[in-house]
Amino acid sequence: MDTTAFNRGKGTADGPSSPDSNSGQSFQSWIGFLKRIRKRSLLQNKYNSDYAFIGVGNHSLNNLYPVIHYLHIPLKYIVVKSRETADLINENQPVTRATTDLESVLNDTSVSGIFICANPDSHYDLVKKCMLHRKNVFVEKPPCKTIEELKDLIDTEKATGSTCLAGLQKRYSSCVTILKKQLKIKDVISYNYRFLLGACPEGNPLWDLYIHPLDLITFLFGETELLSLAETKSSPSANSLFLQTKHNQLIGSVEMSTQYSWNRPLEYLSINTGNGIYTLENHQSLTFESKSGNILSVPREKIFHTVPEKKYLFEGNRFLPVFENNQIVSQGYFPEIKTFASLCENMKSKNRSSLCSLLNTYELMTKIEKNV
Repeated sequence: MDTTAFNRGKGTADGPSSPDSNSGQSFQSWIGFLKRIRKRSLLQNKYNSDYAFIGVGNHSLNNLYPVIHYLHIPLKYIVVKSRETADLINENQPVTRATTDLESVLNDTSVSGIFICANPDSHYDLVKKCMLHRKNVFVEKPPCKTIEELKDLIDTEKATGSTCLAGLQKRYSSCVTILKKQLKIKDVISYNYRFLLGACPEGNPLWDLYIHPLDLITFLFGETELLSLAETKSSPSANSLFLQTKHNQLIGSVEMSTQYSWNRPLEYLSINTGNGIYTLENHQSLTFESKSGNILSVPREKIFHTVPEKKYLFEGNRFLPVFENNQIVSQGYFPEIKTFASLCENMKSKNRSSLCSLLNTYELMTKIEKNV
């Protein structure tokens, strides 16, 4: 049986490819081209300045150093307290020099940016000292503990021409980035925010933990009026704060607690607008559920029994181990560090957590601190 015509018609190896086959090959080549562009942009990512890091703690080792390594940021120095720690780093990290001498680092003109993630009580002094040496600064939250110190750092930043970015990563999270673009403040009616964690035996829950939700509401909704505040406390390390807030005409309810569990932490924000409801959960999910509206003041859903449409604006995918699904990215650590490095290199980038932008947050936290 002669199968030549059959093979040619089907576009096998014995005959020419069909138009559909050519289309498929073209599509595959486009995919390969895009992959090569992405790979090249990562491998060619280059920073011209040198950088230093002050501190080697659990948070920095787990969330900050991996991002710096991924971005190929040239980390010239790591500043630590003890010589023993410095020797350990120097034995295992030959490219980076560990030192206990901060002054020598500050006097190195090749260093443009300094990351600070040390004891929070030392942040204010370290940030000011670095900026007085005209270094750009990334500082983990909180950059300082009082609004007076914040204003002093803002003045120092202006006087020296340095740039400071505060490590409030939730402003850079994938969900908040989308929400900030879509949310129209004039349409917001109210919101409900729950931030529930386990006990906090070390540090101050207000400045170490609650700063995150308090900063996020000022970032999203602006200047905050504190209408009421109540507290429950079961131990020195476990308390709950219940806030009633107001931002112009919209009203908010906030619960922040260290009386729950670290095994099942919850960060839940529901925003009620005229058109629908935004729901953010643990910065891994952001949805919008539309409202059906009214007919002559009668809810349309009562007449037609319609099911509300729910859109997933962001949903973390734990199955695919790709860049976008990594929680270091979706939680905001990667974007904030990349933003800081870009600012140091004079690349186009927006500082979403500048010192000036924290004034509303610190005013709110000062009011709370005075009343608990």
